[in-house]
Amino acid sequence: MPTTLNNPLTILGGTGVTASNSGDPWYGTIPLNHQISVGNDISITGNVQFNAVTESYWKFGDDHSIQSNGHVLGSVTYTGTTSVSSTLTISGNSTMSGNITAEKIITELTSSSTIHDSGSTQFGDSIDDDHIMVGSVYQSGSISLNEYTINEFSNDGLLADSSSISLPTEKAFKTYVDAQGLYIDRQEYVRKNFSKKADSISNNTASFSAVTASAPSEMVDNNEDDFIFFNNGQVMEHDALTIQQSRNTFYLIVDSDNIGYNLESDDEIKVWGKFNS
Repeated sequence: MPTTLNNPLTILGGTGVTASNSGDPWYGTIPLNHQISVGNDISITGNVQFNAVTESYWKFGDDHSIQSNGHVLGSVTYTGTTSVSSTLTISGNSTMSGNITAEKIITELTSSSTIHDSGSTQFGDSIDDDHIMVGSVYQSGSISLNEYTINEFSNDGLLADSSSISLPTEKAFKTYVDAQGLYIDRQEYVRKNFSKKADSISNNTASFSAVTASAPSEMVDNNEDDFIFFNNGQVMEHDALTIQQSRNTFYLIVDSDNIGYNLESDDEIKVWGKFNS
């Protein structure tokens, strides 16, 4: 005799689970078959698909896990190609055993770093490219500018080496220019010679309206040896002569005892030597 249930058995389908005869009560008097199925093939050869995964923690094996914030705990090794369509942020160190190819590299340094490379490097591929560096540059080798090699910056103020691979500094230029100015002054002084005739003669002293030229620095000041004196066409002995400049008047003082004669008022006394004009 069939058994009748006081409270019927009811099977309902749920999220992702389908039950045939869902919601139909079974009292036990007649057979009622239910088939329960899920939306994916979960056999060992099936391909399970999810619309969305909202779990906060995934774990793979004993040492690897992915948290909801995207962090990967443990070491991960990829043998294939990884493509990132958005931003890749690495909070730790990154080691690349191959090449890095990038359209633009922006670095933010919080400490100094050292880059060692045994080969040559190139920045830019066009003459109008700009390379901007802020700070000091320490260069131990040579510099090539438009195929001209520069090996050093030189402080040689004489430019004595005539080097084609050295750039003179501002100090070297100034030293050289200053020296050239002094050299020019010396040349002008050496070439400066004028002839003068005495305006008057009194007490063995001849007076000339003339001003002696000033000797450039590092040269001996003017003395009677820078002049040649003539008395009526005869050269006068320097041992008996003394010169003196007083404002715009140049004086020739004669020691009559040493020269052997006295100057007369009608003598013609001329001088050739270092005057301004």
